[in-house]
Amino acid sequence: MGRLNGFQTVLLMIVLALVFVIPASAQKVNAFPKDDDPLHVRVAMYDELMRGNHWNEGAIMQHVIFPPVGKETPIVGSQEDVAGHTAVFLAAYSYRYAVTKDPKVREWANQLMEGLLKLEKVTGVPGVVARSFNKTDKPLWHEQTYFFPMEWHQSTSMPGYRWQGDLSSDKFTDFLYGVGTFWEICADAEYKAKAAGFLDRFMGRCVDYNFKMVDVDNKMTLWGNFCPDLPHQSLNSLEMLAGMKVTYRVTGKERYRAAYQMLIDRYHYDDDAIMAKVLWPDEWKTPWDDHLAAKSFDMLMRWEDDPLLKIKYRMSLNRHWHDWKNSDFRNSADVFYHMLYQVLTGETVVGEKCIAAIKQMPGFKRQRLTYTIPTENGMKTMEADEEGNATTMIRNYWFGRYHGFIDPKW
Repeated sequence: MGRLNGFQTVLLMIVLALVFVIPASAQKVNAFPKDDDPLHVRVAMYDELMRGNHWNEGAIMQHVIFPPVGKETPIVGSQEDVAGHTAVFLAAYSYRYAVTKDPKVREWANQLMEGLLKLEKVTGVPGVVARSFNKTDKPLWHEQTYFFPMEWHQSTSMPGYRWQGDLSSDKFTDFLYGVGTFWEICADAEYKAKAAGFLDRFMGRCVDYNFKMVDVDNKMTLWGNFCPDLPHQSLNSLEMLAGMKVTYRVTGKERYRAAYQMLIDRYHYDDDAIMAKVLWPDEWKTPWDDHLAAKSFDMLMRWEDDPLLKIKYRMSLNRHWHDWKNSDFRNSADVFYHMLYQVLTGETVVGEKCIAAIKQMPGFKRQRLTYTIPTENGMKTMEADEEGNATTMIRNYWFGRYHGFIDPKW
């Protein structure tokens, strides 16, 4: 190759300047489905958006704010539910793999499992799992704006990362559901061992601390009380029974079977779990409690073989169904409750109204918002694009495909 002339040299310098100065777009995927696209098209496109714009080193961001308010990597936005979305996305990909047997899907599921393992590694304490992590050497503005600012920490086990702590009972349930489903229908031998190890460390720490979730300071987290010696919600009794059942199943360790039986025989968690659903007054009902109960039922009722316990868990499920059956399907999780109830009971409840809601499941829109954010020079107002997430939609779809409710042609 000959030497460059003057014009070629200048042109090359301009190209290099553009390459190194102009950052790549943070929105790697920009194609959104139309509202009237078939369901399978909408799900596929939202899946691409989630993996392209919300994938943070194997963890799934529930909410992303793009530049100039955010970063080129998807690490700016509310993050208290990142661990939960990662686990539910793992369940979704596990159903998807079980349906399609696509090795690429299994590899993505493995990467999600690695994301959960990184959420544990970043805390530096085995069994303590972060809500989220960011690759950054210094605090970012969202730490002061969303959730509890004091729960962000600099990682000592992964230098150059910050992580958010104070895990809550919803993440406990997401882990037993997502990792348990992955272990059951997707993971190969290597990843079955990784999934079992994750649950063993996480659930084992809860058992070690008398059925409490404790943070790196060994103090109970704000919403980490499953303890038989402390007053707690009946829903938490249901969740802990599910946690012990799943962890015994995937690890085979006697301590979890013994813990499960002790909570029933000595502390009557099985009776308490019957009352997990708040039916009255309406003001006390919360949609997220239904999410947690449904995921607990899915694992607990399918894996329990004691006839008496199955009756009690069915009683608890029936209390939930008393509410769920009257759903107007405005909540994206409502179709999941109907499909799940039919799977667990054998009763035909997925009718035309539910099917219509399945076909119209929403994803999310990208929107332009104005943010007033803290900076070193005071508050600054800026505009940026923002995206929510489609985790529930994608999980619902592949759960429905796995159990035969959803026609792939829809």
